[in-house]
Amino acid sequence: MGHPASLSLRYLAELKSATVMTYLEMSRDIDHGGGTWAFTNCVWAPTKKRDGANWPFWEKVQEIQQHDIIIHLRGTPPNAYFVGYSVASGDGFQTTRRPPKAGEWDYADAFYRADLTGFTSFHQPINLTDVFTSRRAELESYFELNNLKGSEKLNVFFVRQSGRLQCLNGAYLSDIDEALLKALFGDGHQIVQPASNKVVISVETGSQIALMRVRIGQARFADAIKGLYGDRCCFPECTVSDARFLVGAHIARWSDNPKLRGELGNGLCLCLIHDRAFEIGLFTLDQHFRVFVNPNFERSSSSVVQDLLIHHGEQIRLASVLPLEDALIEHWIRTGIEP
Repeated sequence: MGHPASLSLRYLAELKSATVMTYLEMSRDIDHGGGTWAFTNCVWAPTKKRDGANWPFWEKVQEIQQHDIIIHLRGTPPNAYFVGYSVASGDGFQTTRRPPKAGEWDYADAFYRADLTGFTSFHQPINLTDVFTSRRAELESYFELNNLKGSEKLNVFFVRQSGRLQCLNGAYLSDIDEALLKALFGDGHQIVQPASNKVVISVETGSQIALMRVRIGQARFADAIKGLYGDRCCFPECTVSDARFLVGAHIARWSDNPKLRGELGNGLCLCLIHDRAFEIGLFTLDQHFRVFVNPNFERSSSSVVQDLLIHHGEQIRLASVLPLEDALIEHWIRTGIEP
């Protein structure tokens, strides 16, 4: 079936387009739309400026896709803080519905909007000015490298002017890639300003940022696996191809084997039922990628188990990257199955 290195450029492009993205919402007003348009309920922006011009930091709202991560920066420097993050519960869209408190954008006839869920508040809000001070070298380096990308550069929320870093006025929703995450927050550990010994990022908040990175990594992995298998369950004769009922499942769990994180060979695209059956050890795959039903459940009257038994010994539908032997061994050990 081929080695990962043999994947086509076309497939890699499709994989990149499906990747979970991370954005930064920079909001300075308290009401922020009010009602169901208020902070943490959604991100929104007018579709046009007052003069009818487009603005890329507003248009970006409609680029949001379900499961994307939005980090929230609230307030005006020196009292601007990274306060937490949310997850997009749906794709961005355009609407003629209006926020109850549109404020200075009340002139607009239409708005971009993306709904959010699962707001996670940081244990300690992170002051932006402190980040600009303590992480200046890393952020300036990122800014210079990003500018070298030309038309491919990301729209970021800060600029370097008059020898200092400052927010870009109007940069409501901007891009955050892995390199910028690291430039802003380091590796998720405590950050202290050397000169003053002031804690910029606490241990607890650093742990939350690390968990956020794990969540981003897991979501990206799931999207990659589903794309690899053509958005279809790989279990024999399973016809589920609706993305809403598919899972990019780990063979070796994320927490059990860090070395296999992100490896495409550590994933299977399964429907919700077959994913759950695999997770709890009703079946595994043998070394030839054939379904092997757990002998401890062979006498079960469960309709799920009976369906699994029908396909015992059949090979799953394989992708261009084969399941890794190390990952399968991890699954055998965890579930107590010896195929």
